[in-house]
Amino acid sequence: VPALDAPFVIDDEGTIGASSEWKSLPGSPTAGRPLVMATLAANFAANRALGVDQRPDPDGPNKAIGYRLVNLLLHLLAAALLFGVVRRAIRERTIPEDWRALADPVAGVVCALWLLHPIQSEVINYIVQRSEALASICYLAILYASQRAWHATHASRLRWYALVVTACVLGMLSKEIVISAPLAVMLYDRAFRLPSWRALRRPGNGRGWLYVALWSACLVTFAVFEAGARGESAGFNAGMTWNGYLYTQCWAIAHYLRLAAWPNALSIDYGYRTIRGARGIPGLVLLCAFGAATLVAWTRAERFGWFAFLGSMFFMLLAPSSSVVPVLLEVAAERRIYLALAVVLVLAVVGVEWIRRRVAARVPPRWLAAGASGIAVALAIATAARSRTYANTEALWRSAVHAVPDNSRALGQLGQALFRLPTPKLAEAESAFVKALALDSACPGKCLEYGTLLSNGGRFAEAMPLLVRHLAWDHGNVLAARLLALDLMKLGDYHRAIPYLEEVVQRVPKE
Repeated sequence: VPALDAPFVIDDEGTIGASSEWKSLPGSPTAGRPLVMATLAANFAANRALGVDQRPDPDGPNKAIGYRLVNLLLHLLAAALLFGVVRRAIRERTIPEDWRALADPVAGVVCALWLLHPIQSEVINYIVQRSEALASICYLAILYASQRAWHATHASRLRWYALVVTACVLGMLSKEIVISAPLAVMLYDRAFRLPSWRALRRPGNGRGWLYVALWSACLVTFAVFEAGARGESAGFNAGMTWNGYLYTQCWAIAHYLRLAAWPNALSIDYGYRTIRGARGIPGLVLLCAFGAATLVAWTRAERFGWFAFLGSMFFMLLAPSSSVVPVLLEVAAERRIYLALAVVLVLAVVGVEWIRRRVAARVPPRWLAAGASGIAVALAIATAARSRTYANTEALWRSAVHAVPDNSRALGQLGQALFRLPTPKLAEAESAFVKALALDSACPGKCLEYGTLLSNGGRFAEAMPLLVRHLAWDHGNVLAARLLALDLMKLGDYHRAIPYLEEVVQRVPKE
């Protein structure tokens, strides 16, 4: 709620504006994700129909409300599906009878904690990241419809199968994490229903054809919409090694897990610098141990299939963005653990109940319920506090710099936020820009704003090199060209100013 009318975040404005015209630049959050683009375009049309001022920030104070309300509803829908999936999984035949009786409370606690955790706030408040919520809804719908189909009659089974395939296609139109959903359905059947791996060849009830249809829909959709769409933001051929990225993900995933336990250092941005030194070793050890435990559990699927399935889901959900394929624009993002957080919470809740039974059997269940309620209230308060930072751009980027001090992009964004205040904090802004350029000499988000700050302060000679560097990166930027021409003229160098003035006039004749 505190962030409902907060300003757009990072690339919200450009992406939403392009989506309203059914356009998407390669590498943007909607590239290769037409369902996400369609929902943003629908939001834009609804705002227009309601007469909402949609001018760029800082105008249009209410334009973001509709977008974030839709994100909130998507979050609630995902939780409802998660509740259904977890409850039905606990009621499967391979789960002991005494645990089956706890299906409702376990699923309820898991979903309450999942809904209210502060790390989830990014998917709601960073508007264009609704792609994560849409993909998660489709992923959960696939699992839920698959569960329902197992015990359905022949006629209704076909309808559930149709829903599974439809959800798979829609999920692939939302985000790439759904590409593992066909495997998830097969692993679920092996963990909870089928007696052996060989039985997957003939699972009965036409499920073999369901597997084929799922894989076909998933791979065909992926090929159609992904080819080239995200080539500028992910891949092996843009200067980041796969092993360096993988090692960074060992640190990142361990960091997400720490934030799941104690969310005190959340960040909207982690930059694009890979991790070096020993920082990734704890995560590497943890992931290797968890991976080994998952593999061992599969060898005893009749008893530990539930654990094997959860472990597999954790790795499959994170693999598209957190494995060996470098995502060039950001090495980590808290939204990546959005659905995978459910796996962590299921293991935590089950673990607490297991400990209670063996170590503190006298502790009544109502005490556990009271404890879970207290944790949920604490998480809700923390989430509200986190959302409040989105309402203040300066606070948002201060928190990002505090969480990742060597993030040059966050420093540049903080400098912009300080410079754009009604009463600019010029000294702090300049300090942030200087630190950002010292960490990374690339100009996006730094050179133009810093050059503008220096120009406004009459430091034209210092501003000129920054503006030249920005134009070398962003050819034809009218603001930079005009400002550079003015600085040159104020220094008396009219001859050098003329080409920049001509470029401005050519691009914007009314200037």
